[in-house]
Amino acid sequence: MIYFDNASTTKYKPEEVYKAFEYYVREIGVSPGRGSYQLGIEASRMLFKTRKKVAEYFGLSSNNVIFTKNSTEAINLFFNGFLKQGDHAIISCYEHNAVLRPLHQLKLARIIDYSVVSREDLELKPKEIYEKYVKENTVLFATTLASNLTGRIVFSSDIMEFMKNKGLTTFVDASQGAGKIRLAMTEQNIDYLTFTGHKDLMALPGVGGLCCVKQPSWKPLIQGGTGVLGDSYVNPDVFPEEYEAGTLNMPAIWSLKSALEVCTERFEENKKIESELMNYLLDKLNGLEHVIVYDLDYKRVNTVGFNLMNRKSNEVVEFLDRCGICTRGGIHCAILAHEALGTKESGVVRISMSAFNKKEEIDTLIRYLEDCR
Repeated sequence: MIYFDNASTTKYKPEEVYKAFEYYVREIGVSPGRGSYQLGIEASRMLFKTRKKVAEYFGLSSNNVIFTKNSTEAINLFFNGFLKQGDHAIISCYEHNAVLRPLHQLKLARIIDYSVVSREDLELKPKEIYEKYVKENTVLFATTLASNLTGRIVFSSDIMEFMKNKGLTTFVDASQGAGKIRLAMTEQNIDYLTFTGHKDLMALPGVGGLCCVKQPSWKPLIQGGTGVLGDSYVNPDVFPEEYEAGTLNMPAIWSLKSALEVCTERFEENKKIESELMNYLLDKLNGLEHVIVYDLDYKRVNTVGFNLMNRKSNEVVEFLDRCGICTRGGIHCAILAHEALGTKESGVVRISMSAFNKKEEIDTLIRYLEDCR
């Protein structure tokens, strides 16, 4: 089997990640903050160490990291807490539905409004984007790090800096690309950032989070047990426990620490491997006359969206699956991007690679695509 769907979930993880998971399950196996015995205390230490590692990885000068089960929960926590009645937000046309849907739900409830920067306007200078899209009630500028549909890198430090200097709060959804592009929140004017472990960070499913330059003061998304101040009828006003009600997925959280260490230690090595794979794939795809590659001329992470002429994407994916190749087709939880690219009806075939892939796998893919006309 050839696995080319790493933008959904990285199937193959570094060995350190598996070992960290097994260690926690076998040797620790308890929840942090739920007991004063030694194992419980050690679990709390491991939680703190991971929180600190996440903050360091994303360039935070503090440990203001809230763990969630994925980036979707973290995004909902942020939008529902930060945005207030009458606010206006700006997002890019490449946003994942995890960003679009919570905002649209708030719009349907007549709480907020939002505007979408078009694909063409993303090429404008920051000042031009500001003048075209910012309103008197605009409080937030939000962007994805990279498109989960085409791999295009959407994040721009220049735009973040300009918007921040104009008094807007800035937000980055780093779910796609977090393990491929190093960010420094404090230096790059990012106020809030969400991440998930199971994609480019190469950790396990079940852990994500919200990173904050300043500790939030809004209400938590859910109420429940927090492990501290259990005599309170509602979540205690204690950071970050107030926002982490319920049992945390510590095996996944501890594996995330190891994954971040690997991403840091092998960053340049993996970047070189993935860049070579991406250039090789694009060169091969460009050699096929019946293939259309989207966002070809933009800087990208190791994800490519394409279509075959006169074929719907799902037909191509089904054909490749019969050939033992795992790809993704259809609508990729990013309806705004499909509308921008004009692929709402056909969908898009997506190839997303990791450093574990090989050129020989790309050669096999190309051979089958040559026959799929």
